[in-house]
Amino acid sequence: MTAVEQRLGHKVKSLEQELSGAKDAVLRPMGVTVPQYTALLVINDEPGISGAELARRCLVTPQTMTTVLGNLTLKGYIERRSVPGQGRAMETTITAAGKRILAKADKEVLAVEKTLAGTMAAKEQATFAKLLDQARAPFTKEEAAPKPVKRAVRTTAKKAAKKAPAKKTAAAKAAPAKKAAAKKTVKKAAVKKATVKKTAAKKTAR
Repeated sequence: MTAVEQRLGHKVKSLEQELSGAKDAVLRPMGVTVPQYTALLVINDEPGISGAELARRCLVTPQTMTTVLGNLTLKGYIERRSVPGQGRAMETTITAAGKRILAKADKEVLAVEKTLAGTMAAKEQATFAKLLDQARAPFTKEEAAPKPVKRAVRTTAKKAAKKAPAKKTAAAKAAPAKKAAAKKTVKKAAVKKATVKKTAAKKTAR
């Protein structure tokens, strides 16, 4: 065994390739690829799933999934419909023909996976699965935590409540000034009116 073959990452990749190759060997005669089979498996389990989410579940890129979905649609195994009010988003469902080919394909794939499981006792299988999850953990991206919407709303309400007294105080301070200005305006108008009357009276007297 070479130094490369002894590396853990190489062993994991080698197992993945061998397993994928065995699945491909039983699926190809049915006209189905491993990615297509995986997509059908997920779509059957989650009807209406979006393409982006499907790509994530099947461990492929969105571009690859677009090709997979296109081929499955042409074969009549799935149907895709646009989602009202969600722009270009589309939901995907499996057809009756898709269910039939999936049942046939899944039977063959399960036989392949049974071969893998047969190399270990039941307890070892559980340990192996646990170790695989443990090995993946450091490379799995954590999902962003949801934003505290309710807290933000409350904070906004508190700020608005704080601003309200300030507005009232400002209005109270401005009120006397407004009243004084109004009185001054009325007084000026009265004086002007009186002056006009006097002038008119003088002209009449002449």
